[in-house]
Amino acid sequence: MALGEQTTIDALASLTEAQRDAVISTDPRLAVHAGAGAGKTRVLTLRVARMVDEGIDPSHIMVVTFSRKAAQELRSRLWHLDVEGVRAGTFHRTALELLEVHRAEQGLGPPALLADRRSALGRLLRSHEGSFPKNAPMALDTEITWGKSFGLTPATYEEEAARLRRRSSLPGGQVSMLWQAYEEGKSRSKMLDFDDLISDAVALLGDSRFAAAIQWRSRHLLIDEFQDVNPMQFALVERMLTPTTTLFCVGDPNQSVYAFNGADPGLLRTLGERLPGTRTIVLDTNHRSTPEIVEAAASVLPEGERRPPKTVQSPGSLPEVHELADDRAEASFVAERARLLHGPGGRWRSIAVLARTNAQLAIIAEELAAHGIPASALGGDLRPASDVDAPVNAQRRADTALNEDAVALATFHRAKGLEWPYVFVIGASEGFVPHGAADTGAALDEERRLLYVALTRAELGLMVTWAARRDGNESSRAPTRRVSPFLAPLIRRLDELRAQRRPTAPVTSASRVAQIRAQLAEQVSRSEEPPAQEGP
Repeated sequence: MALGEQTTIDALASLTEAQRDAVISTDPRLAVHAGAGAGKTRVLTLRVARMVDEGIDPSHIMVVTFSRKAAQELRSRLWHLDVEGVRAGTFHRTALELLEVHRAEQGLGPPALLADRRSALGRLLRSHEGSFPKNAPMALDTEITWGKSFGLTPATYEEEAARLRRRSSLPGGQVSMLWQAYEEGKSRSKMLDFDDLISDAVALLGDSRFAAAIQWRSRHLLIDEFQDVNPMQFALVERMLTPTTTLFCVGDPNQSVYAFNGADPGLLRTLGERLPGTRTIVLDTNHRSTPEIVEAAASVLPEGERRPPKTVQSPGSLPEVHELADDRAEASFVAERARLLHGPGGRWRSIAVLARTNAQLAIIAEELAAHGIPASALGGDLRPASDVDAPVNAQRRADTALNEDAVALATFHRAKGLEWPYVFVIGASEGFVPHGAADTGAALDEERRLLYVALTRAELGLMVTWAARRDGNESSRAPTRRVSPFLAPLIRRLDELRAQRRPTAPVTSASRVAQIRAQLAEQVSRSEEPPAQEGP
């Protein structure tokens, strides 16, 4: 027996029944709904290892992820299982490879990529007359990504955005005009951006001859974080499938938080309808967090998306919710509690501070520095990281921050997929949680899921804080804040758990004496009763 086989068998023995089913199932198409901390990466890795152990050529296996880090982790885990040769990369990397193969067949070199679209859009805006909001390059970049994820064009964007009540700081007509100008400039320079990679790859796979070659090479397709797939990425998956291609998709609809970029969790929920014959397996046992954290986090989800929380971890301390007077008091509270959690010989990297926006983390960073506590930001880009060019640098900065012995500072979005023993979720006031821009039912549901993501990053300790004021000046005109409405069910659940833990009244010496006297009196009373009369 090969080393890899034995290692895989040993690993299988430690899985739950549902995890083992997901790893060894022979169903050709599987949709695995893996909740927070359910061990989805482990399951995905072991399924690949099991396939190789059973004789499948690893070069015919393709794993698609949403970040370089996830792909690197997968390859590292497979190496430890003595599995090599499996192709793993992001959607963008996968699409780029398809384009490179096609161009090589034509005797052409790789496509020229626009490394930083946001900078290009900034230059475009400066070349146009008129005033634009300060965040215009970022807003335009987001709208183009969203539009391309649905296969829209500058000509079709405005009508579709209006139909879906899409919100942006730029008017729909202005987005269409600027997007068209951007496309014309990109065409003149013969460059592609990252979103073009997906749409161009989908178009190339419309060629049956080329598609057949790619499908022969990628006979086994596994996709991570499927809840974050957008319609164009799903189209790419569909075009890579044949009736004999195996498909394994893993994700968690409760952690779908990229709708602003076009992600559609419904694609995972309805995969069985879209691809008949797909079987669904649910992994709902949390292997990361204490029962108290799991229950608190589950309480903030939209009612229709909640599942009974399960965990294999031992009970721990109750999560805490704290109201602070102002932002500075909140930051000071975080710094003081972080120092207590660190203790002698502890590691700062075991602590994370998470916020809805990067701006909220600035005062936390200042206060930690004032207390002599090292801190490191995980990056400011809220988009899912890719692994080509500019996004590579963002991912590397995040990787470097995680490797430092420092308190991690991250937005809810950036923290997705990560975990720490102790987590502070700060700024949980209305306007931030949910974000003020969330004004539809769907947007509010996504904000709930985003808070759920933040809460479930904690393994052992969780503290949620919010500040009643921006500053401590009582005469300030700044309005007072209100606690996030999302915390109401969480606070109720914590009260219930606290009541369950409340000990019964202690038995004192006096009460014990009184109890004994009562028992003796009852015995004496029974002994003095006349005996029962016997019948004739």
